[in-house]
Amino acid sequence: MKLMQRLLVLVCLLAVATACGFRPRASLALADELGPVKVSTSDPYSPLGQGLSVALTRAGAAPAVEGQPSAQLRVLSESLGTRPLALDRLAQVREYETTYRVRFDLVGADGAVRVPAQDVELSREYTYDSVASAGSPAEQALIQDELRREMQAAILRRLDAVLRAD
Repeated sequence: MKLMQRLLVLVCLLAVATACGFRPRASLALADELGPVKVSTSDPYSPLGQGLSVALTRAGAAPAVEGQPSAQLRVLSESLGTRPLALDRLAQVREYETTYRVRFDLVGADGAVRVPAQDVELSREYTYDSVASAGSPAEQALIQDELRREMQAAILRRLDAVLRAD
């Protein structure tokens, strides 16, 4: 009897999840389409470039091998900026916005542009407490790391969308 109740609960949960539009995320189409991929940035030690290389490998794309033709994900520009958003009555900054912009394209191993140059922009707002300013630089660094991780995911989703449409 308990087994039937558990089965009924499981079927109901699946029905509810399906009804709300939930579906598992499909796998990325990068591995099949591109073959080996090399990430190139103006800074060879760029955290974004290194993260993209790891993310592409996790998505199933083979890393580029020196001397063999490979697709190239080019990070054309990358900028990270912070600006004040709100001031208090004493004209001290209380909120900041950090914006991260990346322009990238993808060139196939044959030299053809597979994904034309695109811009992705992400931003985060955070409050600044002048009394506890020791935590603010650490918070800003944490936000920048989070934006880089989100940027990697956003770029992979864009690549996947364009490659699936072809």
